[in-house]
Amino acid sequence: MNTFNRVIKESKPMYSALGLIVVLNLLGALFSLISPWIYREVVNFLTTRKLSAVFAYLIHSTDPLHIFFGLAILYGILTMVWVIINQWMWYLQSMAAILSWSHLSNKSLRKLHEFSVSYFEKKSPGWLRERIQTGVREFWGIVQSVVADLLPLAVKLIIASYILFRFSPSLSLAIIIAAPAYILITIWRAKIMRFWEKKIRNQQEKYSKAVMDNIYSYQLIKEFSQEAREQSRVAAIAHTIKNLRSHQQILMFWTAIAREIFYIGAELWVYGYGGYLVLMGNLSIGDLVLFIAYLESVMSPLGRVMKIYDTVQIGLVSAERLFGIWDRQDEIKDLPEAKPIKITKGAIEFDRVSFSYEAGKQSKNRRVIFRKFNLKIEPKEVVALVGPSGAGKSTIVKLLLRFYGPTMGRILIDGQDISKVTQASLRKNVATVMQDVGVFNNTIGYNLKYGKPRASQTAIEQAAKIANLYVFIMSLRNKFKTLIGEKGVRLSGGEKQRLSIARAVLKNAPILVMDEATSALDSENEQKIQEAMWELIKGHTTIIIAHRLSTVKKVDRIVVIDEKGRVIEQGNHEALLLAGGYYSRLFRMQGEFLLR
Repeated sequence: MNTFNRVIKESKPMYSALGLIVVLNLLGALFSLISPWIYREVVNFLTTRKLSAVFAYLIHSTDPLHIFFGLAILYGILTMVWVIINQWMWYLQSMAAILSWSHLSNKSLRKLHEFSVSYFEKKSPGWLRERIQTGVREFWGIVQSVVADLLPLAVKLIIASYILFRFSPSLSLAIIIAAPAYILITIWRAKIMRFWEKKIRNQQEKYSKAVMDNIYSYQLIKEFSQEAREQSRVAAIAHTIKNLRSHQQILMFWTAIAREIFYIGAELWVYGYGGYLVLMGNLSIGDLVLFIAYLESVMSPLGRVMKIYDTVQIGLVSAERLFGIWDRQDEIKDLPEAKPIKITKGAIEFDRVSFSYEAGKQSKNRRVIFRKFNLKIEPKEVVALVGPSGAGKSTIVKLLLRFYGPTMGRILIDGQDISKVTQASLRKNVATVMQDVGVFNNTIGYNLKYGKPRASQTAIEQAAKIANLYVFIMSLRNKFKTLIGEKGVRLSGGEKQRLSIARAVLKNAPILVMDEATSALDSENEQKIQEAMWELIKGHTTIIIAHRLSTVKKVDRIVVIDEKGRVIEQGNHEALLLAGGYYSRLFRMQGEFLLR
């Protein structure tokens, strides 16, 4: 299905409104075609004191003043009806535009939520924002131009052309020459404009990405005093857009002049030859006025039709990009027969799991993390994953949550392959406390109960107390209704991590994952939270990822992973110290560092 057909199909929620808009537009077009006949009657009556049979029948008078005012009243009634139709039409178009925006925005968000985390790690927020917003905004312009405007204009063009040819074939020669040339120039221009528009949109996406980078990284920019560098980088992209737009506008300028030359030529022919016919007595002044008005009724709609063609060609570029996001097939999706997971014990097993980032590409672009990785975690066992950066500890968590899928092997929970259960049910049964805490620009209370929206205030307060966050919240002016700002900017790193811990406490899922859960806390708070954490951990299968080994002394088992993603040691804290391997050396190094 091509992009245009797809646009029409996606307009289904607006079909009823569009149908009424088309009817009103057709009525408006027909009323606008009647006006020139009144002009003709007025001019002919003022010059010859005669009316056509139709208007003489409508007015029923021989008094010149009555006739003149009768024509004025007819024109007034006609104009008023047209105004009412026009305003009603614009109201419906406004409502349909809102409906279009709502439908496309909601569908775009649903599509984004279908994608795995890997997609968002590859695509910048600025790139996505530009494609979606531009596509949603210009979608209605295509629909309105084609369905609501083009059809009535085409009807008006056909009727006016027919009347002109019946009225005077010789005067209509102007249209025979000018109209085809006008159309051919416009079609050629639209193709060139679409070529330039694609280039411009690519640069606009880069510009939006750069601006978003500056907003998200404003503190880093100021830390290194790189304002001038960033301004120069963004300005360079803006300069490229300006140059591309300049080339596009030059094209539009010259093609517009070429089109107008044919339009002016048609007018000159009508004025010149029409004036000649009037002087020779072969045409009345009123008839010439009528012909000029209908010439405008032909050339003006033709001009609008050509502008619509331009608008549609440009809009289709944005629609094509939007549909490109919608049509993306994500590698992580629920199977048709997938059912909710049922967790009774909480046993976890990684069975010969292999995984590579960029797995679908050539080997030189792949980063292998695991090859036939095996790990079993017993029900309610607390396991700590330890190893150097890049060993794949956080990747284990991403695989468990199905943010990514293994290239080989299986991940089982209570014997259920997680690739065969619904993602939503899996994640509802896993509570996470991540190093990089995700928060919304909303209140503390909203963020606390995000994983359990219907939690009672008592439960929220209890979770905050367990996470050693309650005293801090109560010290704030608006307590749980305090806004925390974009990315939680009004909270310290430790406060955000305590909020994340409280959120996990409130969720109370059978499986608990903690990735550097206390990394941003001072020693006093870390000790208090560890006590609370061990109360939380009881009765839960728990995976703890930690570089600070002080947090893993009490776990049931420590699994040491090397930089190649292999398990090289396992055991409790005391056993691994006695073994004198990697864990023992790392523990001594951290102890010596803390004593310095």
